[in-house]
Amino acid sequence: MTKKVVTVRAAGAVLWRATEPEKLEIALVHRPRYDDWTLPKGKVEPFEHDLAAAYREVLEETGVKAIFGPELGEIEYDAEGVDKKVRFWSARAHEYTQRVDDGEVDEVRWLAPSEARVLLTYELDQRVLNSFLTIGTGTNAFILLRHCKAIKRSAWDGDDDDDRPLDAKGARQAARLVDIYRAYADVELHSSDATRSQQSLQPLVRERQSALITEPSVSEYAFKRDKLPARTKVLDLITLDRTVLLCSHRLVLPALLEYALEDSRFKTPTENLEPGAAWIIHSRSGVVTQVDYLEAPPTPPSVETD
Repeated sequence: MTKKVVTVRAAGAVLWRATEPEKLEIALVHRPRYDDWTLPKGKVEPFEHDLAAAYREVLEETGVKAIFGPELGEIEYDAEGVDKKVRFWSARAHEYTQRVDDGEVDEVRWLAPSEARVLLTYELDQRVLNSFLTIGTGTNAFILLRHCKAIKRSAWDGDDDDDRPLDAKGARQAARLVDIYRAYADVELHSSDATRSQQSLQPLVRERQSALITEPSVSEYAFKRDKLPARTKVLDLITLDRTVLLCSHRLVLPALLEYALEDSRFKTPTENLEPGAAWIIHSRSGVVTQVDYLEAPPTPPSVETD
């Protein structure tokens, strides 16, 4: 009988800070159990999003609240007979807190990249660090989010489809977006004027006590009537020197992504976003450097029938 391979998912980051212009330091953690030096990372909990896990693990192991940037890829290795897959992001140190001593990490050390590469125990971690250095820093994120799961059109008896709300599963997805987008500390929230789109961001608005900026041009009906205002809005938002999230609709988002990428070397992905999923467009000085796909919030099996 073939032995079943157990796969454990984990997530982490290359945590960095700029001590002065053009000078970076990388955070490494020492684990006494293994007597090794690694990048901060840890196991993804059941029904936890990978990005939420990466943010949480960085905070737990280093005491740093970070602002996340481009995804750096995934490594895979055997850990004591278990197949382990670890997904990494770039993360800039933003706020320092008192690290809780749970026995897993006994030292955090900030080092120049060249020194960090030498100290890292594992070659795979060194490769992740190399990917980070290749991608670089100083990027802004423009997030195109599809609203969470809404009541089906066929089941909606309202007069205006723009008033169609989230269903029970969509409301749970919206609540779970809070943990995911905690990785983007200062994100500016924009939404179409449709109820389901605005409801998707309300938990984020409440948690951050921030404004929700309404963008009628990216609603389905407005976009169908006239696409130019939506294109103008995207080209304006993507050039802002801050992280921006724009929540819109399945039939509109592919065009919005195309507008964002029209002057770049990147091809527009052809697949549609599932409800609650997003494209993350990273740019530096107005030039797109990377496009990431961010999955929708995981939903426990017990509520999949909603």
